[in-house]
Amino acid sequence: MPARTEIRAVAACVCALGLLAAGIALAQAPRWPDASDIGRAQKAHPFPQADRLGAQPVPAPPRVNLPPAAAPTDIEALARSGARLGSPSTQTTVTSPLRIFITLEMPRASLQLLTDQAARSGAVLVLRGLKANSMRETLAAVSSLIGERQVAWVIDPEAFARHRIERAPTFVLSLDDRADTATSCGTDCRTPPAFVSVSGDVSLDHALDTLARQRPEARPLVAPLLARLKGS
Repeated sequence: MPARTEIRAVAACVCALGLLAAGIALAQAPRWPDASDIGRAQKAHPFPQADRLGAQPVPAPPRVNLPPAAAPTDIEALARSGARLGSPSTQTTVTSPLRIFITLEMPRASLQLLTDQAARSGAVLVLRGLKANSMRETLAAVSSLIGERQVAWVIDPEAFARHRIERAPTFVLSLDDRADTATSCGTDCRTPPAFVSVSGDVSLDHALDTLARQRPEARPLVAPLLARLKGS
């Protein structure tokens, strides 16, 4: 008798577990709408007639307040006016008294050295004109040369004429802020009186030392340039 009682108890437990599992399965199974459900939904929310579709109000598009569009950047104007290239957020007007007149046909090693020294001293690189008469090619060549460094450069053929530049590189130090303010030569390209220059494929520190020896009055301008160049 005890054995039969235990068997019945086990059977009852198994049956109860089976009913519980079936109930859970039914509870988790999704209930899909049948035809009567669809009919009730159509009656509660009927589609509008074709002749009334045009009378339905069309919702207005949302209003989006956009900031005013910035004026396009004139890269050529920036280059000609002496914008400091490298990082767009730090473009400033060129104010350095020292200019290095170069050409993109110079040896790459010399250009790299002068570009690095111009970045450290604040000197300005001056080009005579466009490479292959193309601003795009000129920007590509200068960008490849400068990289991520902050270097001011300008395209100024009249500066070549004013200072009688015949060789590159030529280092020109203005002794008067007003000496090189002319923007157009016309038929008479006068040489500014207050400047000192030296030409030759030399480093910037050597050129600055030479300029200071040639014109002792240039030493107050040379000293801070050398200090920045040497990082002191």
